[in-house]
Amino acid sequence: MRSSYKYIILILFVLMPGLLYSQSQDWVRKSIYPQADSGKSKIYNWMWGRHYRHLYTIPIRVPSATIETLGGGMDIVGQAEGFHGLLLENKRKQLYLLKPLGGSTSFLESKFFREIYNKADFKNTYLDEFLGDAYTIINPYTFLVADYLAKSAGLSFSPSSIYYIPSHMRKDTVADGSDIQDRLVNLINVPDINLRSNLYTTEDFLDSLQVSKNYMADQNLYIRERIFDMWIGDWNKTNENWEWQSHTVNDSVIYTPIVIDRNHAFTKVDGVLFKQMLKMLSLDFICNYDSLILKDTKKINKLAFALDMAVAGRSDESVWIRQAQEIRKQMTDSLIDSAFTYLPEGVKHDEIELIKRKLKRRRLELEAVASQYYRLLQRTPVVAGTNQSDYFLIERQAPDRTILRIYDPETGDCRLEQQFSGRETKELWLYGLAGNDTFEVKGNTRKDFPIYLISGEGENQYQLNHNRKIHVYDKDYKYDYQKIKYHKISFTPWGIYDSDKGISLGTFFTYTMYGFKRAPFTYQHRIGYNYLKGFMYAGVFPNYDGRRRLYLNASISSPRNFENFFGFGNNTAGYKEEKKNYNRVKLRTYMLNPSFEMDLRKEEVVTFFGSLDMYKAKRTDDRYIYTVYGEDHPIFRTNYFVGLGATYRITKQPYSWLPLLETEWTAGWKMNLKKPERNFPYAQGSLSWNVRFSDRFTWASLMKGTVLFDNDYEFYQAATIDLRGFRDNRFIGKQSFYQYSDLRLDMGKLKNPFTPLKYGLFAGFDYGRVWFPGERSHSWHTSYGGGIWLTFLNKFTTKYSWFGSTDSFRFAFELGLGF
Repeated sequence: MRSSYKYIILILFVLMPGLLYSQSQDWVRKSIYPQADSGKSKIYNWMWGRHYRHLYTIPIRVPSATIETLGGGMDIVGQAEGFHGLLLENKRKQLYLLKPLGGSTSFLESKFFREIYNKADFKNTYLDEFLGDAYTIINPYTFLVADYLAKSAGLSFSPSSIYYIPSHMRKDTVADGSDIQDRLVNLINVPDINLRSNLYTTEDFLDSLQVSKNYMADQNLYIRERIFDMWIGDWNKTNENWEWQSHTVNDSVIYTPIVIDRNHAFTKVDGVLFKQMLKMLSLDFICNYDSLILKDTKKINKLAFALDMAVAGRSDESVWIRQAQEIRKQMTDSLIDSAFTYLPEGVKHDEIELIKRKLKRRRLELEAVASQYYRLLQRTPVVAGTNQSDYFLIERQAPDRTILRIYDPETGDCRLEQQFSGRETKELWLYGLAGNDTFEVKGNTRKDFPIYLISGEGENQYQLNHNRKIHVYDKDYKYDYQKIKYHKISFTPWGIYDSDKGISLGTFFTYTMYGFKRAPFTYQHRIGYNYLKGFMYAGVFPNYDGRRRLYLNASISSPRNFENFFGFGNNTAGYKEEKKNYNRVKLRTYMLNPSFEMDLRKEEVVTFFGSLDMYKAKRTDDRYIYTVYGEDHPIFRTNYFVGLGATYRITKQPYSWLPLLETEWTAGWKMNLKKPERNFPYAQGSLSWNVRFSDRFTWASLMKGTVLFDNDYEFYQAATIDLRGFRDNRFIGKQSFYQYSDLRLDMGKLKNPFTPLKYGLFAGFDYGRVWFPGERSHSWHTSYGGGIWLTFLNKFTTKYSWFGSTDSFRFAFELGLGF
């Protein structure tokens, strides 16, 4: 009898955990977002898109589990910040990634959102709701389809399941502060690098490739993975999305890629303003999943391009085409249809049928896409040797034929042979890394593309054959696989309302090139347009030691451009009874201003500059300028001026309570080209500082003076003072001095239902005057006032100011100032 009790107790002991776990596996019907979130107006959908919003509010039937009961019980062992998830570990030390379902996290990964986003600040605001809606560009369930297709194509995949995590006592959150309770989550079984010695992160894998010629990637499999990504529209292939498993084959170590997740396939990007917002945030690589791939090949591979160059850059075009053909043959219509049967019940509808048709249509383009992307990689290829000694042989055989071979100098074996065409390749970057390397260049054709030879740490030899387009750089330029040639384009609006100037709106376009030599970029062009001022250009061309920079500024005024003119002297009338136009002079201007800046020391900069300017004042009846200048005065004709000068600037941060102390001194000279006798030298000096009384309370001040050493200048070249309560150029003369000071108080955050908002208050006082020959004046002009600044999203600041004076008052609103 006792023995039978023992058996019963033993059976219960074995079965009880399973019974308890099975009881915890209740099934529930749950949606990702509340059903009320699906309702949007037609105008909202037209502007910001429908996306896959409706799928996020459809309840699906899933098992319910807590962290303690999931998979027999798991522990949280860390954060997976790159995936906005948690790392879990079960009793058998297997690693899992738990990610809340809820769309794309790439908004949070962009530079823009890394600067502005704080989950706590955004909570319970309309903008937080908008971000949650923007995430719905990602189909939340088709990762199940992508994994099935990848498995069928012989590619890596990580088994995953969907669960519901109910509300309970533990407050587990992911890195961005999102709660995992009362949420649908995806549980992914991922390889654990800490437990398996042959698994490597991307960085460790790339370091291994440099050790020896015997370490290499399985380029065939990697290229197949990447073509598969393009087929399903997965644009989120960051470095964290890969792990690498090593295998020993004869005397070589081969690394095969393992993909962590494919959650960003089949993106739906719609909405007129939403598409423009992605461009503004430099997220234009998030492409809508269309029937055609070719038009988006470059954009969709933006995040993966540097890694593709490092891993697959040595394969020729035939490898890419062959892998594309394999995928096209394997992915049959029936296989595609079968993959979508793995979706949860309730989400299979017309949208899914459309994705199927697009998949089948895109399959026809795979070879063309593979060829196109190969050519993109060949535009500016980056090739690295090893930390052992290498022999690099470059043969210039024809304008469209350059052959690179890398040999083992000990055995004479050729480790790499690659051909480049001048029609496709614009530059070639070749890194020697460590070892005693030899670089030899044979042949010389007239239309060769530039080749950059970057030596390593050893004793290196060069046989260059006097080739003009071979550039040699020493070991100061370290190999970084993420350093590739690329450019950025951005658009920034700005605007001003000023009670003196009126409304002035504009925008500027910035094109920044990042080539081999950069400090921090190779060059930058900014072209802007302002409603009042006209067109503006600013070019920056840094020297690559980081200490010298060439600037080129130019402008063409708009027909609405004007300057105020009240006459010369410190006692001029304000003409308050007249309309503002009475003292405005319309000016047509063209300006070209090159300058060269050089760092003398860390805190000292000297700038040499020149100028070529054209001014023409417009004749306008009933304006004050007619009382000073006659109708035939040269001021109303085109006048050209040249100028030269130099500026010396010292910027210091001496103490924590004095974070800024800057002084600047300028000496220059201008001459009228039509009347060379009308020329004048001038000098300017300024001193500015910030004093910090506390973290929130500061005093900022600027003092500035100008002296003209001759009387042969025009009214638009005169010395003036910037007092914020007066109109621009209210007082002009031969000499000027003014100072403005602000007391600024940071008031912290302002709670509101719209967006995170910080604000502050400031109060200011200005004083100054001008001096003019023949005038006796002891007056000092003052203005006083204050204002408020508001910072939206921790990034954009608007400033509202009101300053009064003996003339009147001046109100200004500023946002997004450029130039």
